[in-house]
Amino acid sequence: MNRECYKLNFIKNNGYFSRIKTRLLLIYNLNLEIMNFKSRPELHHDNEFILATLRRRYVAYLIDTAIISIILAFIYFWLGKHNLNITKLNVHGLFNVELEMSGTHSALLILLFKFMFALLPAIYFAISFYFWKGQTIGKHLLRLRVVSLYHEHIGFWQSFDRGLGYYASTAEFFIGFVQAAWNPNRMALHDKMAETIVIILPKKQVPVQQGTDKK
Repeated sequence: MNRECYKLNFIKNNGYFSRIKTRLLLIYNLNLEIMNFKSRPELHHDNEFILATLRRRYVAYLIDTAIISIILAFIYFWLGKHNLNITKLNVHGLFNVELEMSGTHSALLILLFKFMFALLPAIYFAISFYFWKGQTIGKHLLRLRVVSLYHEHIGFWQSFDRGLGYYASTAEFFIGFVQAAWNPNRMALHDKMAETIVIILPKKQVPVQQGTDKK
């Protein structure tokens, strides 16, 4: 079988997190008989899709990162217009944000801004995936699409879950992204969390109009 072709040989019908939960229950010697996992048939089949290459996914991610930076610049500009100048901002993770603002502001306001800046990338990806049917600006330009393994359309919470998964993938020297290199379905950590894959969309065929002979 072609290495490019989609083939589910990692995710089983019970799902990734169901398998993790089962292993944890075995570790703690809990009674597995009380657990009743529902079997979920996989929606897609072999050869239905062509998996996206890592290079295309990386370029799309860089484009989306640039888009997020532009959104962040607009937020900076808008806050400055309202005398809310930010002098320092470092987002190290979802719960690790360094934020300093000029002037005196309440601790609650600073906490809200930290929360907003921490979730900004996840919100961008979630809204894009949900309303653009599995695409972002970067993925659209590279003809890529995120596809759910168990649903016909990727839902909002699944999109948000995948957006949050980027934080986990970037931790520990981007090891979550590197996993896609050896995963048979090219699933990074955020793909496993949201139960998704990334595919290449076929090129649009432009119909050729045949001219009529002049008499």
